[in-house]
Amino acid sequence: METPYNSVQLFSGGGTRFGYYLGSYAALYERGHRPELILATCGGSLAALLVDLAPEPQQLQALMQSREFYEVIRASQPRRPLTNKAKTLGLSTQYPDYFYNALKRWRLARQPHKLSQRQVKESHDELLAELQHLAMFEMGQNDEWLEALAQLKGSATPTSTVQDKVQNTTDIAMIASRLLPSVARPRQDANAVPLIEPNSVQLQEILFAPNKLTNYPKLSAELTCPTYPYAPHRITREVHTSYDWDIRQAVRASMADMYYLQPTHIDDLGWCLGGVINLTPIELACQLGQTVFAETKSPYDKHLAAPAIQRVFGFDPNERLNQVHSHTHSGVSSRTLDSDSHGHRSKAQTTAQSTGIHWLPFADNGKALAGQHVRKRINLKAGLIDLIHADYANFVKQMQAQWDYGHTRTIAYLKQTKGKL
Repeated sequence: METPYNSVQLFSGGGTRFGYYLGSYAALYERGHRPELILATCGGSLAALLVDLAPEPQQLQALMQSREFYEVIRASQPRRPLTNKAKTLGLSTQYPDYFYNALKRWRLARQPHKLSQRQVKESHDELLAELQHLAMFEMGQNDEWLEALAQLKGSATPTSTVQDKVQNTTDIAMIASRLLPSVARPRQDANAVPLIEPNSVQLQEILFAPNKLTNYPKLSAELTCPTYPYAPHRITREVHTSYDWDIRQAVRASMADMYYLQPTHIDDLGWCLGGVINLTPIELACQLGQTVFAETKSPYDKHLAAPAIQRVFGFDPNERLNQVHSHTHSGVSSRTLDSDSHGHRSKAQTTAQSTGIHWLPFADNGKALAGQHVRKRINLKAGLIDLIHADYANFVKQMQAQWDYGHTRTIAYLKQTKGKL
């Protein structure tokens, strides 16, 4: 099938270490492999926004180390207790016990049948209330934290010619999800999915798509959510594609992962809650581009991250990750991840064909970039997770370390695959 783009790069997650995507993008750009489309989820969506604002590497690096961007990152803070005014209204001013609820999710994840039963009966309002109440962090006042940054678009003078800029435009697409009230479905047989209550909730993947995809209606019609088979009682098969979207809203929607940020409401879409529903959209990337630059990823933490995803979305993210790593594209043989603890593979395994998936070795980014991002600290007294932000000078160093990691790893990969791209 004809693909809309020759090349796609995935910015799949990253959290506050998202800067390595920018260094990787710059390396591809410099070596003549600039991706025509960036497909981003969660923290990667913030990196995609920076590429949209400053697509050339020199500008991009300056923007990610700018004081304006520093203020955007500093906007992330632990949730504040309610004010005195809230007290007079009889509202609780206590923080929720995040640790107790994390333990409950871990125990529930160890009982899949019980978890499934709970999800089948859970209503839209019940899940929304839990996600709003248990979110640990917030991003600035009234979610206006991206306003100043977005105003920088087009303010820098590009070093390339106007014609080069037209020819080398990189499109942006983002993944998020939304809450949907669902309707009851009759049970077909004894092996069918559990009966869904009339008011129970389902979750749907959202693709914030570039306008170019309107020229490919067949492709849009065939999009399906790859995590649907893992949790058909919880996730819809169909993907909702949005073409008329504000990039700031899309970033916020993609970053609104459960128990980190509160869901955000978007007109015509409803309550959106992050890109974890399809964190590494490798199938979609292969539908959109002939050549895909993806990343190896380390397994999800079994005590915190995996139970949180199972609680909300109903599937084991590590099972899904195994499927991602074994995915094939356009008849290219699957390259299995026979890797070491850092996600590195042999030269034979990392060599890719001109069309297919190119797995960039980023699985060890958590270890390699330890301390080079916003750190979390347990506050047992308050029952909170504090965020430790560096001062501006050290923030610049952190961003440089993230950039260098992504840039160096990608350059090394390109050297290994010289003549194959």
